[in-house]
Amino acid sequence: MKRFLLWIIGVILGVVVLLGAVMAVSYSFTGEGSRPEAAAQFGGQELEVNGSCWQVPLVGGVLDKVFAEPETLSVQKLGVLYDAHPALTTPDWATYTTLTIQSADGAPLFTGSASEYDSFLFPANGEYKAQMTVWRLPAGGLVTRFEGGSNGAVRKNSGLEHPAKPSGWYSFSFRFTLQASANVELSAERVEQGGIVGVAITGMVGETAPTVETDLGSVQCTRSPSGWRAYIPAAYNASAGAHDVALTVNGEVLTKTLTVLPKDFGTAEVEAEPAPTEAANTEFRNSIWPLYEQPAQEKLWSGGFVCPAEDYLVLLDFGQIKITNGQQGSKSNSTKLYTIPGDPARAPANGTVAFAGNLALTGNTVVIDHGCGMRSYLYGLQTLSVTRGQTVEKGQAVGALGEELTMDFKLGSKSVNPWLLFQTSGGLFWRENG
Repeated sequence: MKRFLLWIIGVILGVVVLLGAVMAVSYSFTGEGSRPEAAAQFGGQELEVNGSCWQVPLVGGVLDKVFAEPETLSVQKLGVLYDAHPALTTPDWATYTTLTIQSADGAPLFTGSASEYDSFLFPANGEYKAQMTVWRLPAGGLVTRFEGGSNGAVRKNSGLEHPAKPSGWYSFSFRFTLQASANVELSAERVEQGGIVGVAITGMVGETAPTVETDLGSVQCTRSPSGWRAYIPAAYNASAGAHDVALTVNGEVLTKTLTVLPKDFGTAEVEAEPAPTEAANTEFRNSIWPLYEQPAQEKLWSGGFVCPAEDYLVLLDFGQIKITNGQQGSKSNSTKLYTIPGDPARAPANGTVAFAGNLALTGNTVVIDHGCGMRSYLYGLQTLSVTRGQTVEKGQAVGALGEELTMDFKLGSKSVNPWLLFQTSGGLFWRENG
């Protein structure tokens, strides 16, 4: 019995010695190359590591070996960057990032994550300094666990992930000079009547919105991930030929030329309608016209629009010349559909209800603001199911249809061709996410 116990003790000691030897060998041969690559870039330039602390798991995560480099005062000089929003690239393994940006005199301008940096605009050209820390943390891991640490120290693995992987951080300190100039692009230089041309303004610094002046209509700029966006309408009755577009960007005036092409929308026979009363006209002007010049909110639509009526026949199409009793009249700025009473009237795209009410001239009316000055006007509904200020999603019912629906899609005060919107065609969908 005594020999058996001694044998058991010997086996246990042997296993302990073997494990110790394995851990010692693992510890000795685990080097800094076991850490993930830093692989961070700013403005297309590789960033140099300026401090780190990593815990590399040993023997399946039984222990960690710590590799630490204290942060220094050295600052990497990136030189002159010509992009108004230099791209920030973090490693694929990064789970948490902190970034601070200061002006040359040390004033803090930005503190946040890498994703929050996407919407940051530099206030002006000039010199800047930045400090960034990129972390790889296991799920549920705390940043404070990996702060500091002495080189070569052995710690117990957190046990938060299996199999265990290196956890820790790299820090970067760099400075650069921003020297950006604005760039303006149009989605097209030629557009048919009824179409829309997109405008992308990049390379800008500062928060001041650019201004766009053209005889084609009122144009407002809104923010985009890469700068600013705007949309120029070529209305159903826009004059064919060349039109100047003047953009003022940070005091600099840039000029583009946009050519409008004539389009034959055809004709339609319509019945004479009784003239509206002056009271009805006044009510409509007071309720609807102010919406044309409302400040543009951010882009709310995504992808193509849907027709407000799922089942319909076209009675009078956009741009058609109205023929009454053989007499030629004006072009139609809207589209009149024959619809099934009681069917849902659908929101053409995501947006905010700008008006919902009954008007003597147009009956039950809903106006939806889709952002960037783009609004849909739905007239003649049987009932309404939304109120002003309500957020709606594409396809959501905003009321019930009557026998006829008149729909008018306006960019500012100019009516545009709805069928292009339903087909996801034209400048309204150009660089939609950029």
